[in-house]
Amino acid sequence: STATASLKPNTMGPEEDLPTLISQKDHLNVLRYVRAHQLREPNLVVNHGKILLQSKSLGDAERLASLEQICIAACDIGDLDLAESCLDSIVNPTSNNKSLIVTKQSSRYRKLLALCLEAAGNYESAGAVYDILLQDNPSNAYAAKRKYCILAAQPGKETDAMKALDEYLSKHPGDLAAWNQIAEMCLSVSDFKGAAYCYEELVLGCPLDSNIHTKLGEVYCTAGGVENAKLARKHLAQAVQLDPNNLRAWYGLVAAAEGYLEEVEKISKNKREAEDEGVEVAKELIKFGGEKLVGIYKGTKLAKVVNAVLKESSESL
Repeated sequence: STATASLKPNTMGPEEDLPTLISQKDHLNVLRYVRAHQLREPNLVVNHGKILLQSKSLGDAERLASLEQICIAACDIGDLDLAESCLDSIVNPTSNNKSLIVTKQSSRYRKLLALCLEAAGNYESAGAVYDILLQDNPSNAYAAKRKYCILAAQPGKETDAMKALDEYLSKHPGDLAAWNQIAEMCLSVSDFKGAAYCYEELVLGCPLDSNIHTKLGEVYCTAGGVENAKLARKHLAQAVQLDPNNLRAWYGLVAAAEGYLEEVEKISKNKREAEDEGVEVAKELIKFGGEKLVGIYKGTKLAKVVNAVLKESSESL
């Protein structure tokens, strides 16, 4: 009945778990499960997909979806012969159902073709295919991201890759994964200001993520300067508040407080007086953070080492 149906969990794909489907040799539902949960299991997809495609009872729509999935998985593991075979089967179907026919001019086919070219190392041709997709639809986020991936995969093109990702973000500012990627690229070239900007964007998208606050605090701490040290302290304090078990954030908080004290020592006496309250806060944070870390490591093999290091920090105050 309708009432009974409403009580059933709203699951995507097969209700059974993946190990059960594998043990039952339910090849169709293994592929469905992987698709529904967006798992990256190329070997699993290829192994079960090859057997599934031999089934004569497989429906036309499921065959097409499976061929696409197997083609991508084959590219992932470098089985280019299988990928090309799937690609040929997609544009030369045995079905007469016009709604399931994929032409070589369709974006569906071109996406797969470009992936096959990428897997073969033919980046120039793959880039040309993505250019066509972008000409047809300038807001095609998939094609824009793949163009970045092509550049990132080629040694010596790091600058071009960063420009491509920057251009992508100017059109798709809500892509948090892209902000994280460009932040890492900024860090790889010691662009701490750029990395901080990227992580600030991530904080706006994920304000309750302790790890992002930790990374942002570390960037500010590494950049140096009194103001950056304050910002580092703020974000690392937020990180430990969100996740009291975040060891990296606790260590970072102690290090940021110590870094702030060092930065204050470098400024003029007049400016230093304005930081008196901040200095007291930093000292208390070092003691507080140290006590927390000692408690966390109590009874472990590293307890003596941690105690010695933190004791040295406290004695220097």
